[in-house]
Amino acid sequence: WGGSFIFMKELSPVFGPVLTSSLRLLSASAFLFIVYFFQKYKMNWRKNFKVFLLLGLGNSAIPFTLYAYAALYISPSISVILNSTAPMFGAIFAYIIVKDNLSYKKMLGLLLGTVGVGVVTSITFAEGTIELYFSVIACILAAALYGLSGVYAKKYASHIEAKELTLGSITISGIILLPFTIFSPVSGTVTFELIGMIIVFGVLCTAVAYLIYYYLLKEIGTVKVLTVTYLMPVFGVMWAFIILNEVPKYNVYLGSIVILIGVYLVTYKPKKLV
Repeated sequence: WGGSFIFMKELSPVFGPVLTSSLRLLSASAFLFIVYFFQKYKMNWRKNFKVFLLLGLGNSAIPFTLYAYAALYISPSISVILNSTAPMFGAIFAYIIVKDNLSYKKMLGLLLGTVGVGVVTSITFAEGTIELYFSVIACILAAALYGLSGVYAKKYASHIEAKELTLGSITISGIILLPFTIFSPVSGTVTFELIGMIIVFGVLCTAVAYLIYYYLLKEIGTVKVLTVTYLMPVFGVMWAFIILNEVPKYNVYLGSIVILIGVYLVTYKPKKLV
């Protein structure tokens, strides 16, 4: 997932945010259809359609498009660090929806996370363009949707197998996005290299990643599985440096440390002594 922000940075300027997200989802869907066909795996489309639809929108279609839009104007490093606030939103929605405990330690973590976001985006906001403002807001909204969707999936979709949940949600969300591609038409030359990137993007950063995500969501819960965002900034910044020669400014490093401390406080649970 850390690498997905690099793909979006390369693909969004050519395909546009909506089509980039739709092709990402549909290529992932096509890959899984092929795999499931040889496995003779049966889908319960009618029975679980509502869950597929809601999770497809909240956990794929909308956040993918928001991040793809942000990729047009801000660096992958900033996007991936803002994405690391997802567990904080997961804790908030878990408190609201399933009445999970929100201790003083978690509230301190939420406060630190907010401060960290301010530090990460301080230089971006100082540049003062409306596109930069919208891009940061888009990333935060996408992280909030990840948190909300995680809680929803844990409460209402735990009975659905990860394989089914993955294919159902990404297929429906990819199809739903297609009509909206008229608002962000292709604006560059489509090469075989870009098509290959779309396929790899869909298979590795979407299909395989979501199979693992939904399996872990069922096994260990929302907040714990969202702690994968601890690692995403590390890989996101690393890939941005290796592939794009991007060297983040001091505020990115400082803000990411503050955010991750906040995420740690929100998600940490001491082990019970037997």
